[in-house]
Amino acid sequence: MTNLFEYHFHGCAGHKTIELNRQAYEEMSCFLSNRGETGGFLATFSAAPVDNLVECLRFCRELMESEPLCGASLDGVYLEGPFVRQAGGMTANLLARPDMAAARRLVEAGGGIVKAVAIAPELPGAMELIEYFASEGIRVAAGHFCCSSEVLKEAIDRGLSSVTHFCNNGEGDIECVYGRYSTDGPWLEVLADDRLSIEVICDGVHVDPRLVKALWRVKGPDLFIPITDGCAATGMTGPRLSFPDPAGTMQEFEIKNGALFIADTDRLTGSISTMNVIRDNLVNFCGISREEADLACSRTPRRMVDLSK
Repeated sequence: MTNLFEYHFHGCAGHKTIELNRQAYEEMSCFLSNRGETGGFLATFSAAPVDNLVECLRFCRELMESEPLCGASLDGVYLEGPFVRQAGGMTANLLARPDMAAARRLVEAGGGIVKAVAIAPELPGAMELIEYFASEGIRVAAGHFCCSSEVLKEAIDRGLSSVTHFCNNGEGDIECVYGRYSTDGPWLEVLADDRLSIEVICDGVHVDPRLVKALWRVKGPDLFIPITDGCAATGMTGPRLSFPDPAGTMQEFEIKNGALFIADTDRLTGSISTMNVIRDNLVNFCGISREEADLACSRTPRRMVDLSK
């Protein structure tokens, strides 16, 4: 069994990372190990009130300091908010403007377990937070954003080094006018800048498999992070499911076409793949070897957040 790594993970087996009890994490841990060939994971938290995120961080910190989980290990936290611009699958009223006092609270509560954070660089005050998080040894990603190329370049100079689920943020449309392709957003800049790594949801639904192959060829194995962005519906049969958002409001979803959608809509909102499926997809989509795909799904993401195991 390989030791794959969940770099960007919100839940599985009917549980969300926001369920702050050990039993939920035990069940997720065993599922990841038994069904996903996964040895470790970052608990990823979407936008939520800062008080709630502080509670999540303290819980994860205590959990990591206690007895090991039954399967995959909890190796840190990924904060995918609240300092982002576009809600996507998040709850819109929980997004927040960058705030240094709030950022310091999150870092202090984490006590070293915050490994990555997503920020929309175009928001007022974002550059200062990018510098702060980077100075704390936290990997800073552009996420749920749509800034200009110029803003992205400045953010990289300030310490930004990655992009959250690239091609699923709203990075801007590519247009063709009289045979000339262009974009007003940062899409091409992300591809061209070798200082940026990219996360890619390789479930074959969120990103076209042909584009996955192209992104792999552009970024190469050192800057390409395969992710599931897995949600609580992973491992469940459905087809219709209900889960609470971070504010506690129940929402209806349905599983169709190999992913999770908002009920009765065509709005894609979550992945239901495990890392072993992602690994196999890389082999099939990109034409690489099983060994290369194993490394991409294990060593590469761990190296990004300074985890040696």
